[in-house]
Amino acid sequence: MLSISYIQSFAAAHADLVYLLIILGVFLEGEIMVIIAGIFAHLGSINIFYALLATVLGGVVKSITGYSLGYYLQKNFSQNKFLTQAENRVNSFFPNFLKRPFLSMFLSRFLILGMYWFTLIYSGYKKIKIKTFIKAESSSLLSWAIIMLSLGYFFSYTALSISRDVRNFLAIMLLFFIMFFVLEKIISFVIEIFEMWFYDK
Repeated sequence: MLSISYIQSFAAAHADLVYLLIILGVFLEGEIMVIIAGIFAHLGSINIFYALLATVLGGVVKSITGYSLGYYLQKNFSQNKFLTQAENRVNSFFPNFLKRPFLSMFLSRFLILGMYWFTLIYSGYKKIKIKTFIKAESSSLLSWAIIMLSLGYFFSYTALSISRDVRNFLAIMLLFFIMFFVLEKIISFVIEIFEMWFYDK
């Protein structure tokens, strides 16, 4: 029968696979997988420091891949429609990207799903200075990893404080995820408005 103890034991027995999934999840998108990692860390199924390490590793691979892809595409396919789309999307959120690449790259990691990939590719396409790119990526990655893992840890702690019944636990988790995505959209909207206001100035 499905229970919280069963979920704990199952995840603990497959901890190595969980770490690999974290790396893959961060590379593809990240937020959901890292929050889930925080949940399992609170449940005691995985080591939170290994989870943080896996998150950072996945993020580093993603950053290098995105920048390198943008650099390659600019060099060989500068008129590519995908690049035009990426440029338009990044400019819609960050009209000051080329003037303030550090802040734009830092914030893009915390915005709506899919935005960050566009920013990475665009950074390589515009050949943002490597030093600036590394500083922005390292600081945002560490901040993002800690925040997302902490959110998962908090979600699990709060849910268990309310109920230890597995159905209630999963229902509360679902509610937290919905609230998280709604809040994320609101924050991204506010940042977009702020960027446009700052740009007009």
